[in-house]
Parts: sequence; C-alpha cells; structure tokens
Amino acid sequence: MILIYFFLPESLVGERRDAARLQQKVPFTLNALGDALKRPGVGPLLHLRFFYGLAFSMFTSIFALFAQAIGLASQTTGYLLAYVGLLSVIVQGGLIGLLTRRYRENVLIITGLWVMSAAMLAWAFTTSLWLLLIVLAPLAISGGVLNTVIQSAISKSVNREEVGGMLGISSSLEAFTRVIAPTVGGLLMQNLGVWAPGIFSAIIMAWVVGFTYRKIIIPAKIERLAAEGKSLI
Repeated sequence: MILIYFFLPESLVGERRDAARLQQKVPFTLNALGDALKRPGVGPLLHLRFFYGLAFSMFTSIFALFAQAIGLASQTTGYLLAYVGLLSVIVQGGLIGLLTRRYRENVLIITGLWVMSAAMLAWAFTTSLWLLLIVLAPLAISGGVLNTVIQSAISKSVNREEVGGMLGISSSLEAFTRVIAPTVGGLLMQNLGVWAPGIFSAIIMAWVVGFTYRKIIIPAKIERLAAEGKSLI
C-alpha cells in the first residue's frame, strides 16, 4: 500500500476525474455479465479467465486432500503450498516484467496454458514428494504468468472507463471457480481416485488451449496481418 501511494500515478486527474464522477454507471446484473462475455475482444478473455481459474482452483482446493491420500504429513503439505506460492510471487513480482518486454502477451498466454496443461496431467499421476517438487514448479510459474498477463490483456481490450468494471467481473468469475472447484474435486476424488482432479483439470486446460487458439490467437494474427496488408493464407 505504501509503494502504491508513493509510486503508482493516479490515472484519473483533473477534468477526467470530474467527468468519470458524473458519468452514469451501468449496474452489474446477470444480463450485463452475459453481454460482457459476448463482447469481441474481452469476452474470450473472460471465458479464458473462468476456465483456467477453474482448473487452477481445482489444484489449490484439493491439493491438501491429495497430499493426505498419498501419505504426506500436514507440515509437508504446507511447505509444498508455500513453495508454489513463493514461485508465483517471484514470477508476478519480477520475472513477468522481463517476459512481457521480450514476448507478446498472446505468446505468454498460450505458452502458459500449454505448460499448465502438461503440469496438471503430470500432477494427476505423481505420488512422490521429490517428483511433486519438480511438477509443481512449472504449474506455479505458469499460474503466475497467466494470472498477470490475462488481467493485463483484459484491461487493454476495453476503454479506459471500463477497465475497473471488467477487472471486477474477471475477479468475480475467478472467485466463482473457488466455489465450484472444491465440490467437483471432492466428488471426483471420492468416486474415482486421487488422480481424478488432476485429469479433470488437464482436460479443462486442453479445451482452453483450443479455445484460445480459435478465439484469441488466430483472430489476433489475422488482424495483425491485415494491418500489414498480408493474408493468413
């Protein structure tokens, strides 16, 4: 909070702040949510945020039960989750700046999704502590990249006046996944086995990869080539 106060410049200053205060605010309703999900540009990103969030929430909400089932002590489970959190903080706090300066956001998104898909699949069949340390590293790093880059892409896909509202919708969708994931993950683990939540998450991520290519990567490439006067074919 101290760093934000001193170093983050205010985006609404002077007349712009007065205009924003007088502007009529659109109420948040289910219809408004539906309209946002249908919008080109930001709509696919919100879908991506929800389904990626569902897979990652499946991991975070079920991992303690998974660890217990494979015989890990509670303290060891805590250390593993702290390890995942530390890697995510390192990525979002420093590494992401280097990555975004070198690669386009869409490249980071699709690469992060591929890595997350493979990591979720590997997690499903990993029962060794040392293998878990290896598997959880790409899972945590890709999660840190996706959390940051997807939010950044959403903020750039709407007008300045809509940024706060769209980020709020994005956060709400992600929070909703944390309601769904524990129930679904618990049922899968109870009825199928400890591997089931990981497989379910990997399937979701595989679908998300295809969705991202169709709705985000290819349209962006077509738009970029059109701007350069070229054809995709």
